[in-house]
Amino acid sequence: MKIIFDNIIFSLQRVGGVSKYWYELLRRMIRDSRSIKSIEQNNCDSNIFRRNLNVDKASIVYERSLPFKISRYLTYPVDKGEKCIYHTSYYRRPNKCTATNVVTVYDFTYEHFRNGLPRLVHSFQKKAAINTASGIICISESTKRDLLRFFPKICQSKVRVVYLGYSDSYKPIQVRELCISKYSLPDMPFVLYVGSRDSYKNFHLALNSVAKLKNYWLVSAGGGELDKTEREMSHMLLQGRHIHFPIVDNEHLNLLYNCAHTLLYPSSYEGFGIPLVEAMAAGCPVIAANVSAIPEACGDAGLLVKEISADSFSDCIVKLEDPEIRKDAIQNGYVQANKFSWEKCYTETIAFYKELFYTKRNMF
Repeated sequence: MKIIFDNIIFSLQRVGGVSKYWYELLRRMIRDSRSIKSIEQNNCDSNIFRRNLNVDKASIVYERSLPFKISRYLTYPVDKGEKCIYHTSYYRRPNKCTATNVVTVYDFTYEHFRNGLPRLVHSFQKKAAINTASGIICISESTKRDLLRFFPKICQSKVRVVYLGYSDSYKPIQVRELCISKYSLPDMPFVLYVGSRDSYKNFHLALNSVAKLKNYWLVSAGGGELDKTEREMSHMLLQGRHIHFPIVDNEHLNLLYNCAHTLLYPSSYEGFGIPLVEAMAAGCPVIAANVSAIPEACGDAGLLVKEISADSFSDCIVKLEDPEIRKDAIQNGYVQANKFSWEKCYTETIAFYKELFYTKRNMF
């Protein structure tokens, strides 16, 4: 079974949850010496995950000599008559029906939160990929529900939920003093915020929640540099009680999880929420909203609020000062995190490939 991996996400992101997912799948393909061909653009090495992959150069097929802004929306020319699995990292499709086309659907943030041309273009490409797919992977039951809401005519038998995982790098370690000295963190309790700061991620609520608690700092990690508005809001609300790390690797982030009072995840929508599982695996209690896929990721381990507000989140931060509540959250978090792994994600994905490929091959 030949597998074509469309690595376009490595050119669309420098870092991010989808890049992490694709990296974990691809590195296991390489580990297991599977018959793979990777479609890539010349700029993919700017992605921090791609730089850590030892891809055989002979297996790489570089994109057509067209501007990336055009080629990213075009179908990929699979060789005529080639029977293979074609799995796109971000909503592209092959132009030949002999390929068994697999698409992973991560979420519906554009459909829920974006307007105008960006939503129109994204939704058009996603719709084309979904409607022509032989198999569709959803990263949570919540995403599957959204898929069936926006695409009610999709045959459910070709949809499979495959949960994401977390790296083995995330684990409990005794490092508070190291973390404080190495990264110049305050020797005071801090609340951790991880990831991008798009509108629905509600970064402003993280700032406001910590602003209500004078004995806490906020540490934010990932998502690139703060913009002018974010810097001004941070200064106004926290007056120096905020440290931001634009880019973090696994080791750095694991240290932050281990040292944080809690991970505050104020997002109002998630396709899955990898940081939630990473934090629980590292022994960091989680505070989040009881919406979309978050209950699937957190189970009974997280402190989930019904009302997405600074008051609700700050109340939970204070609750975790209680030793018994904190102990239960940490122990339940270990149990919940163990339900997810990249190895499980990989093996379930391979099983789905085989099911789709051999079913389609028998049709020819």
